[in-house]
Amino acid sequence: MGRMPEQAASYFFFGSDEGAAAAAAQACYTELTAGDEGWGNEQIDGTAATVDEAREILRRTIGGLQMFNMFGGRKVVWLKGANFLADTPQGARSEAVQAGLEKLVSCLESLPEHTFFVLNAGEVDKRRSFFKRLNALCAAREFSKIDISKPGWEGELQMLVLDKAKPLGLLFDNAALDLFIHRVNESTRQVLNELNKLDVYLGAERRRVELRDVELMVPVSRSGVIFEISRAVEQGNCRRAVHLVNEQLARGEQAVSIMRAALVPTVRNRYCARLLMDTYKLDAGNYRAFESALQRLPAAARKLLPLKKDGTPNAYSLFSAAKSCGRLRADKARRDLLACAAADRQLVSGSADPRDLLHKLLVALTA
Repeated sequence: MGRMPEQAASYFFFGSDEGAAAAAAQACYTELTAGDEGWGNEQIDGTAATVDEAREILRRTIGGLQMFNMFGGRKVVWLKGANFLADTPQGARSEAVQAGLEKLVSCLESLPEHTFFVLNAGEVDKRRSFFKRLNALCAAREFSKIDISKPGWEGELQMLVLDKAKPLGLLFDNAALDLFIHRVNESTRQVLNELNKLDVYLGAERRRVELRDVELMVPVSRSGVIFEISRAVEQGNCRRAVHLVNEQLARGEQAVSIMRAALVPTVRNRYCARLLMDTYKLDAGNYRAFESALQRLPAAARKLLPLKKDGTPNAYSLFSAAKSCGRLRADKARRDLLACAAADRQLVSGSADPRDLLHKLLVALTA
C-alpha cells in the first residue's frame, strides 16, 4: 500500500477480491495507529446475517466515531469486513440499512478532530447514493478479482502469486507455478492461504516450490478440474483422467461439457503445436521466445493458432501444449483429434452411453 493522503480522515477499501481489500485495510489501520492498538481505538466486526444486525453494527460504528478518545490523542475506528453494502436482502436492498449507511456517511462528514475511520467490504451496490458519497468523501480503493474469463488471466495470476510469494522467500519452478495458478482460484485470500501452507510445509531449509509440492499441498478447485483432466491426458495418465471425469459426472456435469472444455481444446492444441514445431522448428523451452516465434509465423501458419476471446492468438495455451508433446507424432495427434470429433458427434446424437464413450476416448488419447 502506498502512502496515504495526509488530509484524509476516512478510508474505504472494497471489491470482489475481499482478501486484498482486507489486507489493505489492515495496512491502513496499522499505519494510522502506528502499530499501537491503544485503548482508544476500536475494531468492529461488520458481518451481519440480518437487517437488524446490520443496523446494530452501524449504530455501534457511529457511536464509536462520535466519542472522543478518553485518553486523549488519535482515535481510529475500523469497520471490518462489512457484508451489508451489497445488493442483498440484509444489505443495501433494505431501506433500513440504506438509511443507516446514509447516517454513517453524514457522521463521516463531521468527524471529531484526530478521529479516523477505516472500512473494508466485499461487493458494493454502486447504484446507491451512500456509495457515491462514500467514494467522494473517503480515500477509496477498489480491489477486483482477476477475471479468468478474459484473455491473459494466467499471466496476471502468475504475477499476483509471485508478488505474494516474495515476502515469504518462496521461489517456484515453472511447472509448479503453472499448476498452482490452475489449482487456486482468483481470490487473493486463497492464494495467500495456499502460499502459507507451502511455506510451513517446506520449512526454513527449502525455499523452492516444486511440482510435487503443489500436487501434495494445494487442493484442486472446482474450476481447476478441467486443467487437471487436460494435464492427465497430456501425461498419458489414463487412470487419473478417468477418475477425474467420473468425479465430474457424479457431480452432475454433462459429458459434452467435459468433452468441449477439457478434451477437445487439449487435443486440438497438441495437434497444432506438433505441426508447428515440426514445420517451423519452434522451441518450447522458453515462453517468451515461443511467443515471439509465433508472431513471426507466416499468415497461413497463423491460421492454426488457437484464439482468445478477443481474436488474438492464445500463445500460453499453445505453449503448454507444445511442452507436453514430447514424443507425440503428428499422425497420432491427428488420430486423437479425429477421435474427439467422432466422440463429440456421438454424444450430441445420444447414440452411446456418455460415461462409456468418454472412458474409451480417454484410453485412446492416453495410449
